[in-house]
Amino acid sequence: MKKIILASSSPRRIEILKKYADITIYKPETEERVNSFDYPQTTVMKSAFEKAFNILTKCEEDALIIAADTVVYLDKIMGKPKDEKEAYEMLSFLSGKTHCVFTGICIMDTESLKKVVDYEKTSVVFNELTGDFIERYLKTREYADKAGAYGIQGYGELLVKEIHGCYNNVKGLPVAKLNSLLTKHFSVSLL
Repeated sequence: MKKIILASSSPRRIEILKKYADITIYKPETEERVNSFDYPQTTVMKSAFEKAFNILTKCEEDALIIAADTVVYLDKIMGKPKDEKEAYEMLSFLSGKTHCVFTGICIMDTESLKKVVDYEKTSVVFNELTGDFIERYLKTREYADKAGAYGIQGYGELLVKEIHGCYNNVKGLPVAKLNSLLTKHFSVSLL
């Protein structure tokens, strides 16, 4: 299999992809700019492309670069909260409602310069959350560095009533979609 470079420092993306491939990790040096009222699909695909391209400009080896970006969407795009107050506001807003998680994926071949950009969407239904419950969740500090201020793979699973779609998408890397794109466009399979 061709060498795979993951353009991410996300522990969740690293954990998901390491299960399937021997990967090299590069942290992209891009600025995450979220305009709350842009289309979420466009936002995540653009950001994933920028991350992959940033690594492509530094990479001198024959490899496939994989980059991803995730946002939460309910009437507006919610990226990572800047502080606990904003995290509280996000979780209060999501309480008892259905929101969507969008993850953009970009795959680039450093040799041929072929690129594929796509996205995955998952619907997440939140339980009704009391202010006290949100505060207890925030004390775990799990919200930091997570789109929408929660991590479904940790204590955040207690916030979620149900999901419709790819669970790993909510974690930040829809690996089934990624494998499909790798197989279709690069003749590479994770299995």
